[in-house]
Amino acid sequence: MGDESMSKNTKLFAGLLGLALTAVAAQAAVPTLNYEINGDNLVITYTGTLLQSGDAVNWTEVTSASSPYKVRLGSQKLFFCASASEEPVDPLVPGKDMTVSLPGGVSLNMIWINSGSFTMGSPSDELGRQAGEVQHRVTLTNGYWLGKYEVTQAQYKAVTGSDPSSFKGADLPVESVSWDDAMAFCKKLTEIEMAAGRLSKKYEYTLPTEAQWEYACRAGTTTALNNGRDLSDLMQSPEMNPVGWYRPNSSMQTHPVGEKRANAWGLYDMHGNVTEWCLDWNGDYPTSSVTDPKGPATGSIRVARGGNWGLAARFCRSASRGGSEPDSSNRGIGFRVAIIPVK
Repeated sequence: MGDESMSKNTKLFAGLLGLALTAVAAQAAVPTLNYEINGDNLVITYTGTLLQSGDAVNWTEVTSASSPYKVRLGSQKLFFCASASEEPVDPLVPGKDMTVSLPGGVSLNMIWINSGSFTMGSPSDELGRQAGEVQHRVTLTNGYWLGKYEVTQAQYKAVTGSDPSSFKGADLPVESVSWDDAMAFCKKLTEIEMAAGRLSKKYEYTLPTEAQWEYACRAGTTTALNNGRDLSDLMQSPEMNPVGWYRPNSSMQTHPVGEKRANAWGLYDMHGNVTEWCLDWNGDYPTSSVTDPKGPATGSIRVARGGNWGLAARFCRSASRGGSEPDSSNRGIGFRVAIIPVK
């Protein structure tokens, strides 16, 4: 490769048992390529498309590769090239939190939620338990990102250009939005981020499923609240005060997001402030273990979770279920966005 080529490309060579690697930049987003030795394997981490060659002249795509890619060390000389993909280089790194810059410089913080299993619903002796909270084991096989906070009025306006909220304030959660409005926001944000090259077709913004919402709310807890406490009263329960705005402490209005204590996974306002739309149609829970549930295929009521500033403590529990027609809205309901893999 000549001097002119070297000025336009990034190159990395590793002379390890005859194996060499090179990262080649293209006119699109610049790919990256790094490596480390792990036992008898050379582990390649890269962005873009991974190509392989035996002579550094003729290249073929390693179609089965995903980063990190393991190569067993040997005597055969191989060359690997990370070239720019037709897809934008995805800034989303599973396992890491991220901050999205919305139009106008407004930030949207997203928390990574690992895959896992939990018991959804409430035990029969939980104070405030309602019908329909049948306990069952749920396994979520894919990690996802969830908003650190409820979507604020500043964030909603940055994406849609409007703010329907009754209680005005840039850092207050947006409310008076229907399920249809929330999904339109997610669709528009997906389009904006894809057009800017910050989101690949592998992901989309959407609402969390009811199971994803409760799993993230609980953050490993099994109690009524995600601070490890159960309620001592159905209406005015002091256990709610550290984690959520509800009828007894809210002065009957919303409050800026993030003022109460976060749960163990760094999520704020999962209890109270505004009730949050979920993706699912409302329906009966299964009675046996399920994997990646998405609720009924059809229905008339969309699920909403978490309770709000105008409700009693019993309706703000981790397991409490609510909902409304998808085109309805009121001052107590908003939403939180998720980023999930597209199937």
